[in-house]
Formats: sequence, C-alpha cells, structure tokens
Amino acid sequence: MPSINTWTLSQYSDIVNRVFEKKKELFPMVLKNSPLVQKVTKQLGTWDSIRFAEEIDMDLYAKYRAEWNQSTTALTQYGYEKDATIEYFTKEIEITKKMRDTGKDNIVRKLIDLLTDAPFRKLELDLAHRFSNAWSTSYTDNGGLSVDVSVWDGLALISSVHTLTGSATTYSNQITANPQFSKGSLELAERLFAEETYNNLGERVAMMPNTIITTNDPVTINQVKELLNATADINSSNAWTFNVYGWTWYNHVIVPLMSTDANGWLDTTKRKYWFVASSNDSDFQLCVLNDAYLKTPSVWNSWEDFSSENWTYLSWISYAMAILTWRWIKWSDGTGS
Repeated sequence: MPSINTWTLSQYSDIVNRVFEKKKELFPMVLKNSPLVQKVTKQLGTWDSIRFAEEIDMDLYAKYRAEWNQSTTALTQYGYEKDATIEYFTKEIEITKKMRDTGKDNIVRKLIDLLTDAPFRKLELDLAHRFSNAWSTSYTDNGGLSVDVSVWDGLALISSVHTLTGSATTYSNQITANPQFSKGSLELAERLFAEETYNNLGERVAMMPNTIITTNDPVTINQVKELLNATADINSSNAWTFNVYGWTWYNHVIVPLMSTDANGWLDTTKRKYWFVASSNDSDFQLCVLNDAYLKTPSVWNSWEDFSSENWTYLSWISYAMAILTWRWIKWSDGTGS
C-alpha cells in the first residue's frame, strides 16, 4: 500500500474502498447472517419509519355442519403492529498533517482498518443487545440513544404475562427458575414451545425449536456441544442409548456480544444467558436503508480542512430493527432464580 500524501491520495483511497467492499462480504456477521434475522430493504425517499404488522390469525379447526345448515363463519383476528425508526450510526477519523509528513503510515492504516470495521460491529452489537436486554423494554446504547426493545404487546421480549389481541389468555416465554443450560433445562424450554404458545385467538399452536443461542462462555458452549454431538444419551451410562438431539436437530448460534453492556464491554452477569428459538417462525426484523458506506477524502470533495489541514475518513450505516412477537423464542438467564 502506498504512503499517504497529497500525490498518492487518490490511489490510497481507491485501495481503501476496495478493501472496504471486500469486508462487506467477509466480515463475520453472526446474527445478521443467521436465519433468526429477517432482512428487509427500505428504498430511499420512503420516509424514516417502517411499520411491521403481525399476520392475521384464524381459528384453527373446521366445525360440524348439519344438513341444510349454514357453514360456520371463521373467526379472524388481527395481531399487533410495531413501528421502528431508521437511525444513522457513524464514525470518523482524522489523518493529521503531522502523521502524513512524518510517515506514520502504519498508524494510518490501522486507524482506517478499524474505521471500516465500525459499522459492521455496531450492527452486530445492536442485534446482540436485543437478546442482552430481553427482560427490558428499553436501554440506552453506546451513543446515548434510547432504544425501544419492547415487543408488540408493550412488554419486554421475555415476560411471564404476554398478552394476545383476541383473547384474555396470557402466557410466559421465560424458562421456569432460570436454569443454566442442560438437557433437562432444554426440555423445559421445549415444553414451553409445546404447551405455552398461542395464536391471537388463544388457541394453542405448537412450534418446533431448531436453534440454541448462547454467549461465548466456554462452559455453556461445551455443554451444548456435548449434548448435540454425543452418540448416546448424556445422562445414561448405557453406550447404546440413543441421543435424541443428534442428527443436527439444533443449530447452535454463538453470540459473543450478547454478554456485553451498552458499550460492548464485558458484562459477566449475562455470561450464562441462553435462548431456544424457532428460526422458521422468527419475526426478528432488520430493515436497512443504507448499507455500510465509507466516505474517503479526494480532491473533489473538499478533502482537506483549511485550518487544521486534517483529512477525514467517515464510515456509516443506517437501519431499524424490531422483534415483533415472543412466540418463537424462550429464554433463561442461567442464574437459577
């Protein structure tokens, strides 16, 4: 890579832009690229908000019709709606006159490399914090923005009293007693899918979970691996006992940023968080208005500040996200309380 100076600026910025475009393909976007997140593209010029609406429900079962009688009209029920607002997230660095004149090219390259990571890291951090703050209705992010993380009924993603639009029934998606991950606690979560999942008319609907979500806590990761990869029931000494969780029954998604605070710093109180989800039924929505973008200095865009003689590089991205319902996911904080 050439040294950065007035004569090589165009060539330097061209290389930086090419590297940035490659990062769009290769940066490890754990949650964005997982089947848990539904991607929506919003066109420019279509305002800064988006409304997500739950699919309509109908009572599930046909009913007897006696001869000569009219058929029973189906009961239908609209679900909740959720509005989300597009926000912009940016980061910039300045390359000083002194840095350029004294040949601090290694520092410049490192700063630009970190800058080009920033929009991808921010998006992953925000996606992860929907899980980190699953018991809350809002939190304040690393830039001071108050973020609404409530779901359609106005409650936190994880609650024991979720409501329905067409029924007085309430239900829970919190695993009883918040156990740490194990075969037994996974079965408790599966029971919630089987018995505590309803449509908006209050009719029980069974969902089949297929994804386990954890932090990068090595103990929890190993417990999941042992369960999913064992050739026998892990609670049995009988080598010929069948492991019901074999044969790729579950996908394991490891989210390192889930056990962090608003700034992305480690929060050990979240170390044991784990979720079980049905990715086929997920309504975790990500709406991107502008994909990650890098603005570089050039002789065509007032590239140098007159007074300081600094050159500025800027990266940014704009998006909105929302988790709409809670049926598809069950949770434990692993505290045993």
